[in-house]
Amino acid sequence: MENFDQAFLAMSALAPIIEQARTEDVNEADTRFRVINTLITDVLQWPASAVQNELHTESGYMDYCVGSAGAQFVLEAKRVGVHFELPHGATSAVMSIPALVSGSAAGKNLQKALEQASRYAQERGVPIACAFNGYQLVVFFASRTDGLAPLKGRALVFASSSALLDDLLILWNNLSPEGVANRVLHQTLQSSVPFPPDPLAFRLNDYPGSQRRNDLQTGLQILSDLFLGDLEDLEGLQEEFLRECYASSGALSQYAEVSKQILSTRYELLSEVGNASVQEASGRRGVTAGFTSDVMQAALSNRPVILLGDVGSGKSTFIERLIHVDAKEVLGESISLYVDFGASSTLKSLSEHVLDACVNQLRDKYETNVMGLKFAERALKSELRLFDESPAGYLKDIDNVAYQTSRIQFLQQELSDRSNYLRKAFEWIGSSWRRQIVIFLDNVDQRSSQDQNEVFLIANELARTWPATVFVALRPETFYTSEREGAISGYHPRVFTISPPRTDVMLRRRIDFALRQLRDSGRLNSFPTGIQVDSETLELFLQILSDNLKANDPFVRLVDNLAGGNMRMALQFVTDFVGSGHINTQKIIEMQQRSGRYTIPDHEFLRSIMFGDNRYYDPDSSPVPNLFRLTRRDPKEHFVLPLCLAHIQKAGELDVDHGYVAASEIYRYLQALGYEALEVADCLEYALRFRLVDSTRKYGKAVSDEVFRITTVGAYSYKTLIDKFTYLDAVSVDISILDADVRVNVRDAFDLRQRVDRAETVLAYLDDQWAHVPDSPDWNWEFASVALRADISRVRGRLPQ
Repeated sequence: MENFDQAFLAMSALAPIIEQARTEDVNEADTRFRVINTLITDVLQWPASAVQNELHTESGYMDYCVGSAGAQFVLEAKRVGVHFELPHGATSAVMSIPALVSGSAAGKNLQKALEQASRYAQERGVPIACAFNGYQLVVFFASRTDGLAPLKGRALVFASSSALLDDLLILWNNLSPEGVANRVLHQTLQSSVPFPPDPLAFRLNDYPGSQRRNDLQTGLQILSDLFLGDLEDLEGLQEEFLRECYASSGALSQYAEVSKQILSTRYELLSEVGNASVQEASGRRGVTAGFTSDVMQAALSNRPVILLGDVGSGKSTFIERLIHVDAKEVLGESISLYVDFGASSTLKSLSEHVLDACVNQLRDKYETNVMGLKFAERALKSELRLFDESPAGYLKDIDNVAYQTSRIQFLQQELSDRSNYLRKAFEWIGSSWRRQIVIFLDNVDQRSSQDQNEVFLIANELARTWPATVFVALRPETFYTSEREGAISGYHPRVFTISPPRTDVMLRRRIDFALRQLRDSGRLNSFPTGIQVDSETLELFLQILSDNLKANDPFVRLVDNLAGGNMRMALQFVTDFVGSGHINTQKIIEMQQRSGRYTIPDHEFLRSIMFGDNRYYDPDSSPVPNLFRLTRRDPKEHFVLPLCLAHIQKAGELDVDHGYVAASEIYRYLQALGYEALEVADCLEYALRFRLVDSTRKYGKAVSDEVFRITTVGAYSYKTLIDKFTYLDAVSVDISILDADVRVNVRDAFDLRQRVDRAETVLAYLDDQWAHVPDSPDWNWEFASVALRADISRVRGRLPQ
């Protein structure tokens, strides 16, 4: 309401200026200077940074282009003398454009103005266009996807300066930043973005279906989960696992589809945020030299230590390794308490979860019941001394039963305030046991941003008031946001980054460790006594994986790039492959037994990743995106995602801003190719969802200055996946086909020959749709189409005649 009140005051002041301009022969430049600038920035309240003048297009220079990250509307300014003839008595109304431009010379003037505005808007990929002659305003859609020509639709018309003032609410709702964001003009003009046709998936009875496993595959799945799962959590195996399987952070992958410059600057932006001191926690040789001393400084200054890393980058394993291996000599003599906010976290409040974990681990790991009476009497010795000096304490020599009752009630009251009591308990432990207390708050990155902020506040309170060194693990994006406006903004924490290790190194060490366990004893040390696993088949599969991780570059490149630094996801890819129902398990075993070697083809591993437990590809459950998705009936949109990714990668590798590209630059590039701002926004959201790009907002800058950077997942997807028959075959069920004749021929496929036929049909369709996309210097579907057609031909060549 406050914004609209300001708009009303600005329009009230502007209306007399508009009327004065009508009585004078005011040219285009004066119209802009005296009226339009004020209308856009003061009345409609677009920030000055969102307004561009005299932008060059193919056919000339547009007067105004307005929008934040992406251009939202263009405005063509005409001199006051260019009169628009509107129906007698009209103030503001929604009217048919053909009716407006018919007949008189004034109608032809308006038609020329609308054609010019429409042409400029289409050349920049902007959906809304306006024509304004200083006192009359016409607003319409210049770019449509519903099959209707722009000048055959409807327009929102303001016939005079009094109409602009009297119906300011209508103008505000349709053209203010909030109105444009909420797409109010679509409702006003009764125009909607037509949904694309349903993909094949909507015509399948059991989509996405469930892929059945045979007994052999089911058994392998169970065993692989057992031997490749969270081995570090298994009692009796933890230290051995951490010594042999830990892969140090900091090594750059030789297989990544993005430049090493982008990989090496993964966390560089952190050093520019706020007042935080940011350093690496580990490198190729393990914990960095300065880590221990810096942690001690943080402990002495009563500040928490933040361990910063992406989801699945290895923060938990780093903490476990620190406790049990790297800092064992130091932390082995300390009280180390580990609080897991991941799977083990409950529905209790976060602070209660921390207190529960501290109490339970002191009891289970250190055989100390801090909530027991005997311990409480030692920890609260000074408080009990004061109690004895109170009136209730004098009952000791008068009525011992009453004294003991009051004393127990006093202790119960002290224990009921658990946070305050545990602080006193740790103070007593530190002084009496002479041991350092270290608290790790882990898997916070699996919680919401709000929870992560709250956990940081808890960590800060613990570090400030408890005699403990506190570690807390966070995601980079939470740190960016919180440093600027959240919980961290008021503190000066010590920050250490944990980069993911090389995927192939991590997997190979885990698999070789599991192989040794199988060969040495056929069991894990934590199995109940007498229970063994005798699986020659699992051993064969693990050996196949180990061999391929050493010598099969295409296989390693696929795993490394699709995992994108998420070690947890990479491990899940491997365990899913071992028991997948989408591969011929028996064939693989027989070939390994016969020749002693089996080279895993890309298509086998890719199918297990893309389909998971489903029979068909489902984008809601698959970690792999559909690069050809549609959200509207726009044939160009089939290619917006690879075009976007290619541009972000090329612009980011110019070594500017740590590989990040401004959203405004992405919008400019794609809108110049004819994509609407909403299409670009949908594209970026989808890319973020599938980890094709990462994003952050720089400290102290507006939301409109969001920046994006390509990930290895995004680069591999548009460079390599898109060329593969296996990929197109999978996503075919999720591609909306605009051509009705092609759509009826894209059907369910039950054997490889039918799948190849369907892929060729879809490929030919995509080739036709590419004709709607203007030439782009960054990516060309024609090259991908040639590679894809060759791969399809290769598969067809293997079919029996």
